[in-house]
Amino acid sequence: MLEVNSHKHLKKYYQNNLALWPHNLTLTRLISRSLSRKDNTLIQLTSDSRNFWWPGLLIPLSLHNNNIVLILSERQYRLLLEVELPKLRSSRLGFDYVEGIELIPSDKKIWVLRYQDLIFANDNHLLKNRQLIFPESEFISSELRESMSIRITPKDWENLIASHSRFESSIIEIHERLSRSLFSHSVGSDAVIRTDHRELLVLKEILKDDLPSAMPWKRALSVANQEWVSWAKLDNRKLRWDWYFQPLLPLQTLSGLLSKNTLLMLTNSGQSDSFFFDLNIKDFTFNVKVKLGNKFNQEPIPLFVPKRQPLPNTPHFYRHILRQCQRLILGRTHPTIILVDDSQLRLQIASELAGEFGLRVVHETTNIETNGIICCSCNWWIINQYNLPIPDQLIFPVIPVPTLESPWIAAKVEMLKHQGRDWFREFLFPETLTTFLKSLAIIRGRDVRVAILDGRMHYRSWGKLIFEALEPWIALKRLLPY
Repeated sequence: MLEVNSHKHLKKYYQNNLALWPHNLTLTRLISRSLSRKDNTLIQLTSDSRNFWWPGLLIPLSLHNNNIVLILSERQYRLLLEVELPKLRSSRLGFDYVEGIELIPSDKKIWVLRYQDLIFANDNHLLKNRQLIFPESEFISSELRESMSIRITPKDWENLIASHSRFESSIIEIHERLSRSLFSHSVGSDAVIRTDHRELLVLKEILKDDLPSAMPWKRALSVANQEWVSWAKLDNRKLRWDWYFQPLLPLQTLSGLLSKNTLLMLTNSGQSDSFFFDLNIKDFTFNVKVKLGNKFNQEPIPLFVPKRQPLPNTPHFYRHILRQCQRLILGRTHPTIILVDDSQLRLQIASELAGEFGLRVVHETTNIETNGIICCSCNWWIINQYNLPIPDQLIFPVIPVPTLESPWIAAKVEMLKHQGRDWFREFLFPETLTTFLKSLAIIRGRDVRVAILDGRMHYRSWGKLIFEALEPWIALKRLLPY
């Protein structure tokens, strides 16, 4: 009955809203079936779905809000409240929900949680017998990792001393010892230096029976183990540093929850389902696995990846990418986004381009001219892409393979090596695909040119897999006058 009612309501919805994705009727039936039967369901959506799948999910939820928890990222949450729910209300469909953890809803209300709320709810055993729904579930691991991150600032050290004054000298000694060690190893103005847990364990031993109850110290002292990685980010100008902690396997914290609760996961990831590698799924299976959509139904991306490009480790690679960036930018009347994760290379490119294109060139800011050129990291673009006009083009001078200079990446690779696993195929490459897919999310079907200037696209076997993940695309053999 839920399938039939959802189907009828979706047809009515489309009387007021243009049907932009032809598979929503199938999707709403699949979701209705999963909600009714409480199956563990994985629905893999192709890239043509973009954000058009929301009605297919929300309409069944509106009609069957029984012990449902909808887990969203910050971006999804804003999209739900600002875009999708107003369209749903215009079709006279109610979405009875409670958000956050301040009020625990009854079984008859949908519980909308962001990832940081999910962690709290799980720790406090508030999710028993509830059906969990994860849109864009390929990002679970990264969303959890960011939500579980701990940051200790100089102010937190001061607060710790104030609340544990009898240990003041010992706490100061530990802080000074850490500071001397970190700044002696610093090689840049904003260095990032990996740390171990020894000093944290020493601090925990000193405080012993008087461990702090305030965050973030309470959490930091509870995760001083090898399943977490820590690093310090230094500010040499102010002679201060912040201490960061992140879990190596964030999904392990939810493994019990995921194995005991009914799950409905929607993914747009294609071949980048790296979260399966992080989750021990020996005792976990999906009753229903469906691939839905046809990515070739959408407009192909104009893709500029000429052959015979140099590799990043060759001496003339930098001049090549700079020359190509200059050629790609000439004549463009709308924004250009240049995506480089290496901060030193990014600033170098920005500086050179500013010498030619002047104030059009900016670094990681949304305040740009109509034909502005933004040099930024992939992560900055992913976070801010919805606050910017649709660009003319995205340029990737280098394939965004995660760098081992990141303490978290290096620690994860070390762990996989120790386990004898294929750390590139299981981790670095899926992360690369995920970065590409997130970066291109907003430009699908918008006739935005994408340029990749890294010779590894043609000279490495895994470059072919990137081409497949970016489909549909049409090759631009040469740059024509705009």
